[in-house]
Amino acid sequence: MESLWNQLDQFTDAPTKQMLQALVKRKRKFENYAAQCRRWRWASLICLGLLCIMIMIKSPEPQLILQEILSHTFYLFWMLATAFAYCTSYYFKKKEEKSETDFHKLRCEIIQKSTDLWPQPDKWKARESVFHMMKHKYDINLYFESK
Repeated sequence: MESLWNQLDQFTDAPTKQMLQALVKRKRKFENYAAQCRRWRWASLICLGLLCIMIMIKSPEPQLILQEILSHTFYLFWMLATAFAYCTSYYFKKKEEKSETDFHKLRCEIIQKSTDLWPQPDKWKARESVFHMMKHKYDINLYFESK
């Protein structure tokens, strides 16, 4: 990856390179939080499903389900595990939204300042190769501001 950034030296100056590296870092952070959120959502769904299956199998009558749940610590443990997994997924969802906002703001800033970052006509042509590299290597669209 360092060689890729070293190749950018001919197309960009140091501050632009730093902005692009920060953009890639924020994209990875956003993707990491999104993956964590998905994992914890699946964990909470699995815990809830297992809890429901265990209650259905072991419960003698539908009227006694609440009594059955409150009398066994095993069910309380699964309820706490489900609540913990859900709360953790909620936490990572908030982190994901914040990191997505930060990533989008920096991406839009680079797009808006592209005339300042590549002011000369020969550098403006290099801008296209930088945008193409960011699109294909990191899946970051710098052509348009829309998400």
